[in-house]
Amino acid sequence: MEKKHYTPEERAALAEKAAANAGEHFRHGLNCSECVLKGFLELGLTDYPPETVALVSGMGGGMGGTGHLCGAVNAGMLVISSMHGRRDPYAKATMEERIDELHHPETGIYPRHAAYVRAVLGAIGSLDCRDLCAPYADHNSPERKRNCKKIVMTCARIATEMALRD
Repeated sequence: MEKKHYTPEERAALAEKAAANAGEHFRHGLNCSECVLKGFLELGLTDYPPETVALVSGMGGGMGGTGHLCGAVNAGMLVISSMHGRRDPYAKATMEERIDELHHPETGIYPRHAAYVRAVLGAIGSLDCRDLCAPYADHNSPERKRNCKKIVMTCARIATEMALRD
């Protein structure tokens, strides 16, 4: 698909829609990572098929239920990569160009994703599922579910907004 330039207002509106989509999916029992990616894919801004959500199914519960990196955070990385990742890592002619494509401080893939991680960390306080859910002893408590839904929506919102930046 051809890349489109989005105004700040368009990015904000699409990010809110992705967050709402993700929150609705969470309400229906999808895991955190599925919610974030599916919420974004439903915007129709990429040519990735809906089945792409299968790539994140194992990330829920902090990477396979281990409590490590939050699945919602992790799926947000894929949202950004769906718009700014390298479909062909060998498209650049030289190794130096490929490395620069990753690391360039203004246009690099890594700095773009790092900015997302910093923004999410600032918004939710941790990147690990076990830390985010520690206050909730009961895995099925309504309070924990509300907390996770808020995290899912936050990650979907931030990732979408960042994915749509030039």
